[in-house]
Parts: sequence; C-alpha cells; structure tokens
Amino acid sequence: MSQRKKIGICRFCGARVKIENMAAHERKVHPGLKSKEEEESSHEEERERELKGEEEIEALCHNASELLQRGSITEAIKKFKRVLKFEPDNYGVWNDLGLAWKEQGNKRKALEAFDKCIELKPDLSCAWVNKAQLLFSGGKKDEALRCYEEALKYDDKIIQAWYNKGSILASMGIDEEALRCFDAALALNDEYYMAWLSKGLVLLSRGEEEESERCLEKAYSLNPAYAWQAIAGTIIGKDIGHASGMRAKKKKS
Repeated sequence: MSQRKKIGICRFCGARVKIENMAAHERKVHPGLKSKEEEESSHEEERERELKGEEEIEALCHNASELLQRGSITEAIKKFKRVLKFEPDNYGVWNDLGLAWKEQGNKRKALEAFDKCIELKPDLSCAWVNKAQLLFSGGKKDEALRCYEEALKYDDKIIQAWYNKGSILASMGIDEEALRCFDAALALNDEYYMAWLSKGLVLLSRGEEEESERCLEKAYSLNPAYAWQAIAGTIIGKDIGHASGMRAKKKKS
C-alpha cells in the first residue's frame, strides 16, 4: 500500500499543496512575496544594520573629538568631514569642525562651519560664542557683540559670554554696560579673577580709585601673577596706593 503524500496550506494563497512541492510552489506562484515572519525578520536585520551604523558614527565622532583635544587637527578634520557625509545635519559636528578649522588657522572655513551649525540649531549658545570669538579676533567687534548677545539670549549662564561681551564694550568705551556684564559674570562665579581685574581697570579709567582698588586687590588675591602682569602694564606712571601695595606683595612672593 502506497504512502499518502502530506498536504500543506500555502501561507500566501491558501492553496493545498504537497509539502514536498511547497517551496517550488511559492517560488513559481508567489515570486518576491515574503511571509510576515520573514518581513519582520528583514526589518529587524535592517534596524540592526542602522544601529550598527549609528554606533560606528558615534565612535567616529568620539575619536575625532579626542584627536581635536590632543591637537591632531588635520586628522580630526578628516574624521569630522567623514561623519558629515553620513549625517550632514549633525550640528554638533559642524560646531566641532569649526573649532578644528579655527585651530588650524582657517578662519573662513571655521566661520562657515559655525554658520552651518547655527543654521541647523539657532539656539545652540556655544556656537554663537565660538563665532563671536572668531569675529572678535578678526577685529569685527560689532558682529562679535551681536553674537554674544544671541548666545546670552538662549543661555544667560555662560560666564565667558558675559565677560567677553563686557571686554568688547570696555574697548569701545561703553563703560556702564561693560561693568554690568562683568558683574553678571561675577554673579555666576565670584572667583572669576579676570572679571574682577577687568572691572577694576574700567573703574580705574573712570577715576573711581577706591572701588577699583577693591576689585584689583580681589583679582590679585585670586591670581597674583596674572593680575600683577595686567595691572603693571596699566598703572605705569600712576602713583596710587593699591599699586604700591601690590608691588610690595609681589616682592615678598
């Protein structure tokens, strides 16, 4: 007595087909179709490839940042540019690429990178600060000032932005506003000696010697070497009490 052939149901069309012929039936009758399980498996494999890609890009970014910190600027630039081929809208990489170009001395490309970062992420304060520093180093005070104002609009806790804004205003002779900026920086960090020093020098230029002395003494107490060097270059020819006092301290140290 012959053995009966086992019959199965096609998962695509429901046809009754001999089990031994099912694979051939699916290939011939339903070419290109996949089962739900196969589709889910395919999607899962695709997602795994995406995740692997994301992990590789993240690792590449990390490596580029380390190279930048170690001073390997050319290699860092190559890796940042490679990341941007895969993620052209990665604003963080554009910002870091700008820093790398700046370190290499290419201000034009650095500015382009910071601008691209800001275009993608207008509220990223650090990008505005980086752009401002670049502009100020090129003598573009007005543009730099506007950038610091933008940075502080989005984050008013950036000490460096307050201090640098105050320094620009002081260099432009806008003393009152400069002093307000230095005070804002000191409100965030009472031991920021550069703000104490700059505030003291602005007050000194205004003839407010008593308050200037207090600020300069504070700067000196926090960083004697830095404060003395800056003060010495400013007070030459001025016979004022706190200057002679600091000279005495300097000799003892």
